Amino acid sequence: MDQKYNIVCLSNQFFNSELKTNKWYAMTRAARRGHNVVFVDPPTRFKALKEVFGRKLDLKRILTGVSNPYQNISLFTPANIFSFNPFTFFNTWFHLSTIKRLLGKLEKRPVILWVYHFDFPDLENVIKNLNHDILIYDCVDEYTAFPEYAQKKFMNKGIVHFIKNFDENLKIAVNQKGVFGKEWVIKRESFLAGVSDLVFTSAPNLTLKFKGIVKDLNRAENIVNYFPNAGDYDRYKESVNFKDQVPEDMARLPKPIIATVGAVDNYKYNIKLLEKCAMRYPDYSFVFIGPENVSDPDLDLSVLESLKNVHFFGLRKNTLIPYYHAGIDVFIIPYNLNDYTIGGCFPIKFHDALSSGLPVVVTNLPAYEPFEEVCYIARNEDEFVEFIKKALEEDTGAKQKARMDVAKQNSWDGKVDSQLELIRETLKQKER
Repeated sequence: MDQKYNIVCLSNQFFNSELKTNKWYAMTRAARRGHNVVFVDPPTRFKALKEVFGRKLDLKRILTGVSNPYQNISLFTPANIFSFNPFTFFNTWFHLSTIKRLLGKLEKRPVILWVYHFDFPDLENVIKNLNHDILIYDCVDEYTAFPEYAQKKFMNKGIVHFIKNFDENLKIAVNQKGVFGKEWVIKRESFLAGVSDLVFTSAPNLTLKFKGIVKDLNRAENIVNYFPNAGDYDRYKESVNFKDQVPEDMARLPKPIIATVGAVDNYKYNIKLLEKCAMRYPDYSFVFIGPENVSDPDLDLSVLESLKNVHFFGLRKNTLIPYYHAGIDVFIIPYNLNDYTIGGCFPIKFHDALSSGLPVVVTNLPAYEPFEEVCYIARNEDEFVEFIKKALEEDTGAKQKARMDVAKQNSWDGKVDSQLELIRETLKQKER
């Protein structure tokens, strides 16, 4: 019988977000396999409180930030007032007390501390004071290129922006001793690479980066393991059966429909390329399903919004996305080629689209190289534009099956099983 674990996941994205991320998929899969998960949302103030009060009135949740959204998962949504000392001391004490209390209710098992949130407040003390058998740093992005760290850009406005800026500046001055931005990311990730038993990476260049870091720290390179992002195959494969259930807002649009799913931000999406595509094919419908301006305040969609064949649907419930996939003719991922995308980006939406059997046109990111037989990798903008038409013309049942076959081999279930197997091996080695 496989060993079961109690997993504490420090996430940098909210569990209940409609945009499901690596953390959500990995932890829900672990829970399905009988592991207990304490999922810790990123500590914030306003968003956490809104999350607590925005759902149904639940006194326990309001007072503690704790709920149980799925079997074997305890969700802790911590709220900080401020993030600099001496507030940090009390925040950490309370958060650790809550996590330990949740663990204390579970049967005794090895504890896996699974860190995604490299910038979790007072992380050193959390790691030091939370008993665990294995520490994992799971790096799924090139954080040095995030607007928040690269340019110190925040999305909040008005009084919320003022408070966040005040808090951030004091945290940098008091807690971080003046270190901020890219330098802070490098310092935190080097710390994690130095203390973690395992480092997981989700994109090729992240793997190279961390192998270099652990080598500089005189640690074995084999603690760094590449686990590419995957897709929700079992759910999205059903899209082929939903052709008569496409949501009305998409079903009424002229065909063909060229679409993408996810947050639209300037640092990720090549907006000029999208404008070129929409202008080149005025008879095609271009659809964007997801929120806008999530992480970058410089986003300018004015040209796209002025075009009659471009449609921004905004955020849709995650459960509806397979039905939207059923109405798509070509799925596009028109990402910029920059430090963020080349450095560490492997969009989850890629394998979700393949799972639906959709032709996929992408820009030339390193993560796509092993899949060039089942997608269209554009080496420049003109090629991207041409590939949209080519993908429409070449689509066949055989190509659809080939895409779905590849997606089936790159599912979240397979990825998490491989991660858990490596954890088992590492635990055995530590016990010898």
